Order: sequence, then C-alpha cells, then structure tokens
Amino acid sequence: MSEMKLRRGEREVTFIKVPHKFGVRLKHGTAKTEDTLEAVCGTLGVEAKHMEALYAAKIDVFVVDDYTKLDKAMEILRSSSHVDVASHVYKLDESPLSEVVPTGLMMIQFKSHVPAAEREQILVEFGLQVQKDLDFLPNSYAVKLSKEAKENPLKISARLQQRREIEFAEPDIAFKVAFLYQPSSPLYKEQWPLKNRGDLLCTAAGADVKAEEAWDYTRGSRNIVICIMDDGFDLSHPEFDVSGKIVDPMDFDDSKADLLHHGTACAGVALAEERGTGVVGLAPQCAFMPVRMPAVISDSLVISMFQYAMSNNADVICCCWKAQAKFFPLSTVVNAIIRKAATVGRRNEKGCVILFAAGNDNAPLDGAKGGTSWLGPKSDSQWLNGFAASREVMAVGASNSRDKRAYYSNYGPELAICAPASGGANTRSLLTIGRRASKGCDVDDCTCRLQGTSGATSLASGLAGLILSLDPLLTSAEVKRIMMETADKIDPEDGKYSSGHSPLYGHGRINAYKALKYVAESENLQKSPRS
Repeated sequence: MSEMKLRRGEREVTFIKVPHKFGVRLKHGTAKTEDTLEAVCGTLGVEAKHMEALYAAKIDVFVVDDYTKLDKAMEILRSSSHVDVASHVYKLDESPLSEVVPTGLMMIQFKSHVPAAEREQILVEFGLQVQKDLDFLPNSYAVKLSKEAKENPLKISARLQQRREIEFAEPDIAFKVAFLYQPSSPLYKEQWPLKNRGDLLCTAAGADVKAEEAWDYTRGSRNIVICIMDDGFDLSHPEFDVSGKIVDPMDFDDSKADLLHHGTACAGVALAEERGTGVVGLAPQCAFMPVRMPAVISDSLVISMFQYAMSNNADVICCCWKAQAKFFPLSTVVNAIIRKAATVGRRNEKGCVILFAAGNDNAPLDGAKGGTSWLGPKSDSQWLNGFAASREVMAVGASNSRDKRAYYSNYGPELAICAPASGGANTRSLLTIGRRASKGCDVDDCTCRLQGTSGATSLASGLAGLILSLDPLLTSAEVKRIMMETADKIDPEDGKYSSGHSPLYGHGRINAYKALKYVAESENLQKSPRS
C-alpha cells in the first residue's frame, strides 16, 4: 500500500510512502554509515546510502539505489535482533519538505467506559507495550510496538481508529522543523520596532510597539520567565550573561550541531538585557529559559519540550518555527499538551502564554492558496500551519517599518496579532543580537538582522512578559485578550477589518504602552519612574 489516510488530531491526512528511503534505529549505538548498518544487521541486498541522522528520534535515514528491493531490505532489518525500529519514510503531501518517519511509538486514548482488562486485551492483540501514561489526557498511553506486532504503526493506527473502544490512535512521527528565518550579516543601525521616529530611510513615524512609553511602567521582572524554544543560543553573550538572567536551560538536541543560532537572535528581540551598549530587548529584565531543539523533531519531543517548560515554571513560551510541510495538522497528543500548557501550565494553573510565528509563505494559516506558491505553480494548494492555527496559541504575523503588512506574512482568521519585523523592498529589517565570532565580540559579530515572523513573534513574547511582570496573577487567556484589545488597527484601508479583526493583521499591531496602561489602570498600580 503506497498511501494511507489517517486521522491526525482534527484532520484527515494522507501518508504517501517514499519509495526509495527508510529509517532505522538500532537498539545500541547508531548506524551513521551503510557499512555500520550491514556490519550489525547483515547484507541488505541493496545499496543503501546514509542521508541524515534524526537525533531526537535516534533514527538514521538511508536512501536505496533500487526501490524494488526496499521491501526485502526492510524485512531483513525488522528480523534483526539489533534493530529497534525499521520504517518506511512518508510524505504528508506531494512536497519533499513534508517527509516524516514513524518513530515506533503510538499514542492511544481509550474511551472512558472501556475497562482495564479490555484495554490490556486490545494492546496484546496488536502487539503494543505501554511506555508511559499521558497524564494530560485521561485514559491515554504512549505505547511501543513489540516483536509480536504484525503491522507498522500506521496500519495499526488505521485499524484502531475503526474500533469502538478507541477515542484516538495516532503514530508518533519525526518531522522537520523550519526555523522561519536565519539571521543575516551584522549591521548595526537602530531598533526602529521599539521606537520609530521616521527619521531613518524606509520608515514611517509611529510604526513601532511604543516601547519607551511602556517602559515607564516596567521593563520586566526576573520573576517572569520567557521560554524560547529554538535551534541554539549563545548563552555567554553579554546581553544574556547577567546575574539571574538565564534559568533552567535545556538541550534536547543530541546532534551537537554547530547551528546558526536563530534562537540567539529571537531571544535578543524578546529580552536582551540593557547594558548601555549593543541592543536591548522589549522585556530586558525578564528571565530567559533557553530550550534548544533539533531541526528534526517528533510529536513525543514536542510533548517533552512543553512538559519541561511547564515543570520549570515558564510564564511565556515563544516558538519561532513551524513544520516544513505546508499542510501539517497537529496530532491529538500535541494539541492536548499545548492545551494543557496554555490553560493550566503556569504556576497556580494560570496557563502559559504561548506564541507561534505565523510563517513566511504568504499563504493562509489554514486554507487554500490559489495560483503560484513557493513550491511552484499549483492551483488551490492547501496550506495548514497546525501549530500557529491552534486555538490555544497566539499566531503572530509581521508588519513592516511603514505599518503595512510584510509581504511574506501568513494570514487568515486564525491570526491573533502582528508585530513589526522586516518587510521587503523599501522597508527596514529588524536589528538584534547575533552569534559572536570565536575570537571575542565587536559590533560586527554581535548584532545581526532578523527577518520574518520570527522577529515579530519574539517582540510579542516580550510584551507578554511585560504584562505579566506588571500583574503576574493574570491568566494566559487574559494576557491574550489584553494584547489583542490594545493592538493598533493599522492599515485600515487595506486591512479588511471585520468586527475588529483583519485576516492580514489579526487584531492589529501590538502596542506595549496601551497594553501596560490598561493593566496598570485595571489594577490601580502606580507607574514607577524609568530607571
């Protein structure tokens, strides 16, 4: 069977088998080369070349020269006592960027009326072993295929989805992440998104977040933690290397790859410490929880990252990435862990404020995009950024230095707000901190330009941190409402606003001053003098 339809979360997805690739995870060690693989598992009967290592899932992906021999090679691998998982590679649509690999885990929720003995019988029937309870969903388990399993996770999921005892059954898949823009070469000018006076070329006065006025209320608090999940961070950078700044850092990337540190740039926009030199973030006195993630993640790793953020008291979670696949529904378990984090994840069950970048495809967050797309001509192409379109998060789009829509920013009714970022020709890019060179730090290698909705989302995350610094008792839903209600309705002529919402700008471009003024007056707080 070359393709299969499965329910994933609230959508139906077609998994299309890639005919010339497979993934394998050994029980001990890794198969970094074809010679290593054959030395452990025996001759496969087909020439296989190592393509990439999916470190989070501990799976190595190979490509074969003759796809007609792939199934036989898979049989050899699955029969080997040294192999933990051997799987085909699948696409979620016709794009090669959507390739996913089942990890050997499945997530299952039984209906509440099914007794324990019947649950156990079903697990035995399909050759499944419970790995752990999913405490954020009742009657749910992460299960692993045992040697008694007669089918792969996709086929088992398809069968279980037809059973009356099952609420959902979904395979855990490893998928590639698109970090929405990599920082470009350093060039220091001014941070116009914080205060745009219109005195720089390609800017319009007032196209900013009103940071200076907002800072009269607060510049943040070390008691408020902004968690940024991204590719890597220069934690010894002067803007981060400050007492009490970094809390509970975590590295989920086993590859130890020396990446470009998109995360450093995003963190700089949100909360770079004010030192009198360099750049400053919108919430410079908030604490920073850096969570490093690999470029290929899985549903189970997303769960682990959000559970880590919750257990370590993150107040705000900033995610400037999306799945590479242009149509990517979230699984039921990922939807559930994000829902738990957003509703009860923060201290005293106030919920974490979760922000996801809308994406840089000039495409709908959830819908058809006619005409030509970045993948080439394809009419009525279907798009879904499941992370940003989730009801529990704030999807953040990008405006530019002239208070117009950034040409690339994704759009739709799911968009919550927008914030200033780069915007193409005749506009300015966003200045932030960059990864330092190995030999010291000067202006040229400590700053960079961050483009895309990553910068906008980082700014919005900083505002969430400022709001909670002023009133930490607010729930995540209240923070979201305040940010949307106090946003400026920019570009009223072309914004297509209806009932206060624009498909291009959401509820508008964030206004930090109006947001903090609203919080202060609501709580009868006194403004503190600017430090």
